[in-house]
Amino acid sequence: MKKLLFISFAIATLLFSASCVREGTIYTPDNACLSFPSDAAVFEMLKEDGNKVTVELWRGNTKGSLSVPVTVDDATGGIFKPAKSSFDFADGEAVAKLDINYPDINAFGGETYKLTLSVDENMVSPSGISAMTVSATRKLTPKKVGTGIYYSDWYEEEWEQDLYTTEEAPDFFILPDCWVKGTDFTFTVQNHKPIWPASFFSGYVHSSYGNVYLYTGESYIEDGVIYLPITGYRVSAGSFGSGMEYFVLPAGVNL
Repeated sequence: MKKLLFISFAIATLLFSASCVREGTIYTPDNACLSFPSDAAVFEMLKEDGNKVTVELWRGNTKGSLSVPVTVDDATGGIFKPAKSSFDFADGEAVAKLDINYPDINAFGGETYKLTLSVDENMVSPSGISAMTVSATRKLTPKKVGTGIYYSDWYEEEWEQDLYTTEEAPDFFILPDCWVKGTDFTFTVQNHKPIWPASFFSGYVHSSYGNVYLYTGESYIEDGVIYLPITGYRVSAGSFGSGMEYFVLPAGVNL
C-alpha cells in the first residue's frame, strides 16, 4: 500500500518527547500521548493489498498495554469496514495498526471513498492529532479511447473532448479537464447505460456564489451520443436551473 501523505516516525518521536515528558508526570491512559501520523491519509488501492488499507495510531508513553476505542465517521456507505473497534498497543509498543477492509477491488472504478477516524482528545498529546480522514481510490491506468465533442448548456457551447477508459476497469470512463482544467468528469457504463454520480463538482467556481455542482437526471445513449440531463446547476445559495449536457462519442466507439 502506497500512502501518499505521511509524517515520518522520527519527527513524531521528537514531537512526543517534547510534549509528553514532564517533571512529576504520573502516566495513566489519559496521558498516553496519542497522535495520528497526520490529519489526512491518502491511499491507492492495489490488488496486492488484499482488499484492505492499514492505518496507524502512535503513542509517546509506551508503558503498559493499552486499547484505544476509535470512533468512525463513515462516508462510504458501509463499503469500508474497520476490522475492529480499537487500536491495541502491546506493552512497550509505540505504534498500533488497524485494518480497514473493503470488497473485491474489481468492483471499484475510480471513485474516492472517505471515512474519518477519531480517538478521545483527553488521550492525545498536546501537540498531537486526534482525528484523521482516510481517503482511498483504486489505482487505475488511463487508456485513451478517442476524441469526441462535448456540449454544455451552462456555457452554451461545444468543444473537442478526449475520452479515456482504464485498463483495470474497462467500464469506467473519464472526460479529463471537461469543464475546467484539473477537474475530470467520470461515469460508468452498465448494460449500455451510462451511470453518472447523482451530483458532482464541475470545477467551475462562480465569482459570486462559489462552487457549481451538477445534479444529474437519468442519462442515456442515443445514436452515438451520451445525453446527461441536469436537474440543477447548483451552488450553496440555490440553483441556476436545469439543462442538458451531451457528449458525441468518438468515431467508431460504441458503449
